[in-house]
Amino acid sequence: MNLKGKKVVVLGFGKSGKSAAKLLLKLGAEVLISETKEKEAFSSEILDYFKLQGVYFETGGHKKETLLSADLVVVSPGVSREIYKDCLKKDIPVLSELELAWQFLPNKNETIAITGTNGKTTTTAMASELLKLSGYKVFTGGNYGIPLSELVISNTSVDKIVLEVSSFQLENIYTFSPKIGILLNISPDHLERYNSDEEYAYYKYRLFENQNKNCYSILPFKEKWFNKFNKLLKGKALFFDEKENYEAKAFLKPSFISSEDGFILNLEDKEFYSFLGFKLLGTHNKINFMVASLGARLLGGTKESIKRLISEFSGFPHRLEYIGEFGGVYFINDSKATNVDATVQALKSLTGSIILILGGKHKGTSYSSLIPYIKEKVKILILMGEARFIIAEELNGLTETYITETLGEATLLAIKSAKPGDIVLLSPSCSSFDQFNDYKERGEFFRNLVLSQAPLYFKEKKEGILH
Repeated sequence: MNLKGKKVVVLGFGKSGKSAAKLLLKLGAEVLISETKEKEAFSSEILDYFKLQGVYFETGGHKKETLLSADLVVVSPGVSREIYKDCLKKDIPVLSELELAWQFLPNKNETIAITGTNGKTTTTAMASELLKLSGYKVFTGGNYGIPLSELVISNTSVDKIVLEVSSFQLENIYTFSPKIGILLNISPDHLERYNSDEEYAYYKYRLFENQNKNCYSILPFKEKWFNKFNKLLKGKALFFDEKENYEAKAFLKPSFISSEDGFILNLEDKEFYSFLGFKLLGTHNKINFMVASLGARLLGGTKESIKRLISEFSGFPHRLEYIGEFGGVYFINDSKATNVDATVQALKSLTGSIILILGGKHKGTSYSSLIPYIKEKVKILILMGEARFIIAEELNGLTETYITETLGEATLLAIKSAKPGDIVLLSPSCSSFDQFNDYKERGEFFRNLVLSQAPLYFKEKKEGILH
C-alpha cells in the first residue's frame, strides 16, 4: 500500500490515533485528525508537535464531507461505526490502526495475537514473559500497552511479537494474520455497540480469517460459537480445556505426585507442569497461563521458561488484586472486571463470606449469570453508579442489598459492614466511565480509600483484631 501523497483521515486522537498519525507521516501521507473532543482537551505541546509536521486538526465533531474526501480512513478503537459507514458505501478503505501497522510490519510470521472477553491482557503478558525467558527479544502491545504502529515507526528489530487484540480492532482488518491466534473465551459484552451476542462473537472470530495452513488457531474445546463461525478458521485448529481431555492440545490435570494440580501440553511429548507456587487466584488464571504456555511453545518458547514463570508471575493491579487485611477483613480490587463474566470468575475464585461492590456504567448485558454465585457466596451486595437501579431490579431479593451513588460511598459502607473473615470485593461488572476515566483510575481510587480508611476504622471499632 503506497500512501505517499494520499489524504488520510485518522478518527480519534487517543493513544492509537497518535501512533497511527506518526506512522502515516513517516509513510508520506497527508494526515488529518478528526476528533469529537475540543482542542482544549489535548496538550498544546502534542498539538504543536503534529501541526509542525503538517497535520491538520478538525475538533469538536466528525465532518461527513471530510471523511468522504479521504483516500483512506484509519479508525481508533471505540469510534462508532455510524461515523464512517458512508465511507464504506463509497468504497473508501477504513482500517484499524492495527491493520495499518500490520501492512508495514516486518517479521509477521513471529506473532502471537490474543483476544477474548476476559483475560487477554494477563495472557498477553504471560506469553510475552515466557518468550523473553526463552531468550527472545519481544515486542508486547496492541490493545494492551504500546500500539503496533510504534514498532513499525521505530524500525526496531525484534524476534517475537505478542499482541492483545480487541473486537473493536478486528472490525476493520483485511490482511491481519498472526502465526498464532488465541481466542480465550466469549461471553456477552459491548452490547451497547453490537446488535447481538452473535455479532460480537463474529468479530472475535475474525482473528482467524486471514490465517493459512501454516498458522495455529487456538480456542476453547466446544466453544459456543464454533459451529457458527468455524468457516473463518483457516489455520490448524487447536483446542484447550479446563477438564482432562486428550483430544485437546492443552488441559488442566491434577498432579500425579502431589496434591498440587497442573496442566498438560499435548505436543510431540505430553508435557506436565505443576502449578506449585502459582500466585494468581482462580481457575481462569490457570487456564490463561496454560494457553499462554501453549502459544509460546508453538512459537519457540522453552519448557524451562514455563517452569520458571509459574512461580514468578504475580499478575497485574486491578485484576483480583489483594490489597490487604484489616481487622480480619480481606480487601480485593477487581476493577478490571468490566463485564459480568469477569465478576463470575472472581466469585468462583473466592471462598468465604463476600461483600460485593457492583455497578458503574451499564453495557447493555444481563446480570442474571451472577445469581447462583450471589446466592451461594455474597453476604452483602452494594450497588453503585449509573447502573445501580438496573442491577437492583434484576438481582432483587437475593441477599442483603444497599444502593449508593458513588464508589466512595459504596466502599465506606462495605468497610463499616464488614466483620472478621469477610472479603470486600470490588468487581463491578460494568465499565467505569460514569465516574472515572478508566478501570485503572477506579481501582486506584478504591485501593487508596481502603488503605486510608480501613486501618482507621478497624483500629477504632475493633481494637485487638487489627493485625
